[in-house]
Amino acid sequence: MDLKSNVVIQTAFLGDLILSIPVLRRIKEVYPQDKLIMICKRGFGEFLIKEHIVDEVIEIDKSDSLSYNVALTELKKFNIKNIYCLHRSVRSQIFAAKIKADKKIGFASFLGFWIFDDLVPYRSSYPEVIRQFGILETTDPMTFDEINIQDFASLNSSKLLVVPSFFSFGNISRLKSQTIKIAIFPGSVWATKKWTPQGFTELINLLIINNYKVDLMGGPSEKKLCEEIAEGTSGVTVLAGKLSIAETINSLSSYDLVISNDSAPTHMAAYSNTPVITIFGPTSVKQGFRPWSNNSAVIEKMDLSCRPCGKHGHIECPLIHHNCMKLIQAVDIFEQVNKMLVSN
Repeated sequence: MDLKSNVVIQTAFLGDLILSIPVLRRIKEVYPQDKLIMICKRGFGEFLIKEHIVDEVIEIDKSDSLSYNVALTELKKFNIKNIYCLHRSVRSQIFAAKIKADKKIGFASFLGFWIFDDLVPYRSSYPEVIRQFGILETTDPMTFDEINIQDFASLNSSKLLVVPSFFSFGNISRLKSQTIKIAIFPGSVWATKKWTPQGFTELINLLIINNYKVDLMGGPSEKKLCEEIAEGTSGVTVLAGKLSIAETINSLSSYDLVISNDSAPTHMAAYSNTPVITIFGPTSVKQGFRPWSNNSAVIEKMDLSCRPCGKHGHIECPLIHHNCMKLIQAVDIFEQVNKMLVSN
């Protein structure tokens, strides 16, 4: 008999992909004899393969329609048992429709009614990890039971999180050194999700005065921002653009703390079991995209009626003022840094 395969479609941003790791691991547990194939954005697959989270990756360039055709051709080589479409975009659903498989599972939608054999509810009040686990309801009864015996809506708050073990990343050992090392990621795909460069500069100066070692990190597109922030400090190292995604995630286990905007690095830190402080501006924890870690804290301005103003943020503040970020002070984050380092 030909080896069967399960295909997961998740072509969202890197942070969403990392939050998919618990459900990917669960699929591997349920179908240990099958190959697990991941469809994701170009550049994200190396990490998934190196961590043995999936068996094979087919990457998509969402700006190039030809890459979808290439992926479809590649998928014809496999005997596909289940397709799990985690990404709810129309493009991902249409892509799933073109793949031959024994069964296709997706979240309930008008278009999905015509494409998927099984439709499962999208629990908008739950954290993203739990929402994604919902995709397994019809093929994994244990997951169905675990989701339905608990009310996870309470996890969508800025309070401390206790990650349910069934839905966790797993235990990852951290390296420790005598010098306290802090990694700061000041960037984001969305402009309004970025805390101010001045705020980061002031925070870094506070950290360095208190003998913390600080590295500024991010992708190649964030190198310039990191360098501008570093100009107002002394003793900070700029690592932005020097490490791949896989290398960055692997390196975080050697840090004592990560500070990030509401962006992919906060989820990288959670995966690495490294304590993380996440700065929320236009978005909010209650939307479900919180760091999936017990060692996390959230900094946000709770008394602004204009937030959240969207799921992802914007190119610029719809009300121009951008108070959700400008009103956050470096000293507020510094105080949280000291609290977390003492508790850890």
